[in-house]
Amino acid sequence: MIAKPPVKQMARYNSILLVDDDPTQIAILTAYFASQGVTGIKSAGDAARALTILAEEQAAFDLVVTDLQMPNMDGLEFLRHLKEQNFTGSLAIISSVQENLLEHAGRLAKLHGLELLGQIHKPFTKQTLDEVLFSTPVIAESRVAQPEFETTPEIFEQAILDREFVPFYQPKIDMKTGRITGGEALARWFRVTGERVYPDVFIRFAEKNDLIKPLTFCLFDQVLDDMRTFMAIDPDLQIAVNLATDLMMDISLPSELRDKVHQAGLRPDNISFEITENSVIDLDPTTLEVLSRLRVADFEVAIDDFGTGSSNIQVLRDFPYSDLKIDKSFISDALENSFSRQTVLAAVALAHDQKMRIVAEGIEDRKTWDFVRDVGIEYGQGYFMAKPMSADDFREFVRSNPNGLEWLAEQSAA
Repeated sequence: MIAKPPVKQMARYNSILLVDDDPTQIAILTAYFASQGVTGIKSAGDAARALTILAEEQAAFDLVVTDLQMPNMDGLEFLRHLKEQNFTGSLAIISSVQENLLEHAGRLAKLHGLELLGQIHKPFTKQTLDEVLFSTPVIAESRVAQPEFETTPEIFEQAILDREFVPFYQPKIDMKTGRITGGEALARWFRVTGERVYPDVFIRFAEKNDLIKPLTFCLFDQVLDDMRTFMAIDPDLQIAVNLATDLMMDISLPSELRDKVHQAGLRPDNISFEITENSVIDLDPTTLEVLSRLRVADFEVAIDDFGTGSSNIQVLRDFPYSDLKIDKSFISDALENSFSRQTVLAAVALAHDQKMRIVAEGIEDRKTWDFVRDVGIEYGQGYFMAKPMSADDFREFVRSNPNGLEWLAEQSAA
């Protein structure tokens, strides 16, 4: 049999700048990129020369690959100058510094707003280069630049009345069995003009204009309507609804939510509430009463985005949460970033000590799924299992998987 020649990989980059004071490393990287079909490869033996090349070149570089330890100007300073030159291409850091320093360099690049592909530790292999430089990233959600958002409180209120705001549902999965346990209701705004407004924009507008409660109740009413059909398939499903921290000062909230659930013919344990922790919740009598009454009414209450706020352990101590949800920024980064990994492990230990259930969000691949399952997290969300979907699609998703996501259970048993 005549062996077929290997299929040559199409070049992902047209022009690359390599920055390293070691000519051997430059030679190796040049050969590597040439083998990938890249023809526009330039190099600089120090950071200052690299900046000069960037300033003089008429065509922008698609990718800059830089070392950190270089004479005169180190790679960290070089990152700052890249930002000042408004470099818009991709960036990869390759260095022999300690792993934690490499991670901090990556964090610095992201803080500068640079498009970091990843960090690679020397000595590197072709496989590690391929994984960072030529892998296809998981795209969480196709998102074009948000056009300038223009509205008024009156338009916003009318959109609420017209139910332009709708809940989409992202499934929650049992990490041991692959069973679909429920989902999280996520707000979406589809304007009559055809424009889609992103949640971080319209929720911020609602909070600033004292419209967060009518928005929340508009979505909650639709969730209750949807749940009647969900529960016809599985009566034990639980849907999580987000509550803004501002609502924790509304003393009437627990009674209103409880009454709506009872009027819908649902059980409180079919609903859970997630309280975002990226703004501080002060310990005061009203907030403590609101959260405690939600729990007394048999609702489960989760602290959302744990790890991103300013008072993690204190919040857990002061308020009666039943669940802890670890922010996706730590989950998605846990395999590569030791700080994120240790944060996840600490959160798991703390939650288990307090007899709290744990949810991990941001599971985007099999390796992360395995990590989350192996550290003892009970439930997970992420694009690896399912994207947020309309009520009709969620209903069909549950109906089509009566035994859960069996392929995940099979992987877990492997």
